[in-house]
Amino acid sequence: MNAALLLRLMLWDVRVQARERIYFFTAVTTGVFAVAVALLPDNAPATVITGILYLDPAVVGAGFVAGLVLLERSQNTPPVLAVTPASPADYVISKLMTFAVLTIAGGLAIVTVATWPPSTGLLLRMALALTFTGVLGVLGGLVMVATANSLNHLIARAFPVSVVLYLPFLVHFGAIEGWLAWLLFGINPGHAMLRALLWAADPSAVTLVEMIYAFGYMAFLSTVLFRWALALHARTIGHVGS
Repeated sequence: MNAALLLRLMLWDVRVQARERIYFFTAVTTGVFAVAVALLPDNAPATVITGILYLDPAVVGAGFVAGLVLLERSQNTPPVLAVTPASPADYVISKLMTFAVLTIAGGLAIVTVATWPPSTGLLLRMALALTFTGVLGVLGGLVMVATANSLNHLIARAFPVSVVLYLPFLVHFGAIEGWLAWLLFGINPGHAMLRALLWAADPSAVTLVEMIYAFGYMAFLSTVLFRWALALHARTIGHVGS
């Protein structure tokens, strides 16, 4: 992987995202979430705010990156990449970094509105949690879209995945507790993401074991999804690259 080439590819992705109004739609999405948290009462529990933050990786991370990949495919971008020095790893990492930054920035903006004025510690913890959740969301989008034939095909895949990932809200809001929560949702990525966000918002609400589980599990899943995305997009681009 060539660092200079990756930087050029990232700058190209930034231009494409701006041209296709990804930043505009991200601002709109973030604005909607920010208004939602701004309308919450001052004593709103951390679970509500973090529940809203949990939606950001799905919308901005997974949704927008998948939409852009489909658009690029319709414009025959993968065949063009196949005759350049850019490798599938460059392609995946460029998408991952540019969209993860969008997700982190949007999440921090929502946190700032919800907790104004936010403390430095809160922002640092949230930046860490949003980095993990954002990376996982973007990689999930890259995996889902890699072999999708159309937008309808992508939606058909994303809907059941979303249902599964939103089920841990039952634990997040206290409907299911104790060992049953771990039995039902311990392997669900959404459970780890919500635990991490809740820790960032209120460290006292999450045990040390839960925090280690959340970040460790997300790191493991991100590694698996990165390898999976790389293999799938290597087939799409059609070569291994240099």
